[in-house]
Amino acid sequence: MVEQSLIWWVLVSLGIGLIIAELFVGTFVILWFGIGAILVGGLTFFVTDLNIGLQALLAVVSGGALMFALRRRYTTTRNAEPELMYTFSATEGRLHISQQGTVSVFANGTFWSIQNIDSIKPEACIEGATVSILEFRNNQAVIATDEGR
Repeated sequence: MVEQSLIWWVLVSLGIGLIIAELFVGTFVILWFGIGAILVGGLTFFVTDLNIGLQALLAVVSGGALMFALRRRYTTTRNAEPELMYTFSATEGRLHISQQGTVSVFANGTFWSIQNIDSIKPEACIEGATVSILEFRNNQAVIATDEGR
């Protein structure tokens, strides 16, 4: 019975393909299995009588071992400071009144519902009027009123 094996350059090509796939996926997992396939391809270059099952096993085990040993070293647990999502401040925005009559404010590149809409005087609700925003809280803008200034 003839045992089948992959040629070394096929394994190296598979490893390079996995590393390129990592660029599109961005999980930092596929990379290690690509490196494992390249290592087994290099081993197959020198030891030509490895069968395909052993090649696959070595590629998966070496990739898993590399991931387990090195992934934490090359990734950071906190690559940015956490931002509190329920509140952050802004300076001003412009009022927007939809066709249905709902009033929102455009600030920081998006439309926000207004948390204290009842405190705005009806004569101040004009399309495009500039309003001062105290803060954003729970995905709503808190507008500064005459009493709150």
